[in-house]
Amino acid sequence: MSTVERCDGLSTKQENAIVALLNEPSVAKAAQACGLNQKTIHRWLDEPVFSRAYRKARREAFAQAIAASQRYAPVAVQTLAKIMTDATLSVASRVSAATALLKFSRESIELDDLATRVDDLERSVKDEQERAAQASASTATWGAKQCA
Repeated sequence: MSTVERCDGLSTKQENAIVALLNEPSVAKAAQACGLNQKTIHRWLDEPVFSRAYRKARREAFAQAIAASQRYAPVAVQTLAKIMTDATLSVASRVSAATALLKFSRESIELDDLATRVDDLERSVKDEQERAAQASASTATWGAKQCA
């Protein structure tokens, strides 16, 4: 059976190994799932092309999980609010729900503040770079006029 190499430099077996690594809890189980030797997968993980593709696949899988969690965030908040305000539930359950809501609120504010600060810093750096470029262009023009 020949190994076909894709445009990303990975063989079909390597792509299957990446899928197995994403879906199995260990390298040993991933190797078993795709019919490879565990040492082969470890060797591939040391290769730049394979490890880069594996990291990219992990990031993409994680991004999908984050997107799903964001879709359910309003339901989660509603659930916590219901638990927190339900007098028939234990005090421990209500306190736990209240604590989770407070943590979520605090972290949301902190993230929003951080995003604002990063935006401000990026804008400031961009403005500074533009000013430096304009000053450089104006100095070059002035110097050119002097020499003419």
